[in-house]
Amino acid sequence: MGYDIRVVAFIDILGFKSSVDKSNVDEQEFNRILNTLTELKDFFIKPKDYYEIEADRKLGADTQILQVSDSLIISRLIQEQGGIYYMLSDCAFAIHLLISNGYLCKGAIRFGKMYHKDTTLFGQAYVDAYLAEEDEKLPIVKFDKDLFEIVKHFPGPANKGFEKWEIDFIKKNCKLLENGEYYLDYFTDYDDRVGGGEGTSSIHYSKLREIIVDGLKLPKESSAYKKYIWAKDQFNLTAKNYGLENIDEE
Repeated sequence: MGYDIRVVAFIDILGFKSSVDKSNVDEQEFNRILNTLTELKDFFIKPKDYYEIEADRKLGADTQILQVSDSLIISRLIQEQGGIYYMLSDCAFAIHLLISNGYLCKGAIRFGKMYHKDTTLFGQAYVDAYLAEEDEKLPIVKFDKDLFEIVKHFPGPANKGFEKWEIDFIKKNCKLLENGEYYLDYFTDYDDRVGGGEGTSSIHYSKLREIIVDGLKLPKESSAYKKYIWAKDQFNLTAKNYGLENIDEE
């Protein structure tokens, strides 16, 4: 017993309180919340069969996932082979699942000492991820560049000796912030991370466009409005790639 060294992601749904308030008098909103949280649970929290357990054992993996109300917490052992790629892929899938249900999110990924088994979790890594998410002003899931250093020590089984290739592959769908941190670029990564076939990215990003347009109807002095202004600017950089119109600020 004792702490493991784990990589942990803490992800929070934006606008959840407002959504819950609306659901008190709007059955459609109630169903939207229920469907969203059920989809998250069904995808991330499910029993593993023998072959999945054996695959985890060979990779040195122990993935623990907890969903509490509007928060999703994912943690993996730092020594899992290819674990950083899988962690970022899980976070990206969560982001896009939420977009498909009309929500943006924000979150943070950190690593360090942590105990996590089923619904019991504690430790400095969790505290760091929680506080970093709470402090973040943008609708992003962010992480330090140190995450790429972990890849050098624990690449995927087929990438030993090709760690730089794996890092570059992961970085393809990440963007650098001014403070030196990175975030998952959900404005461009749908085809690579989720991808449902030809034409689906345009449908998906049209949903993202709707979310941003609705968000820009918020009072301009609110902190939430600033999040959607940032999202609008990012969306407009790649809208034409998906045959979508730019979002104009009213």
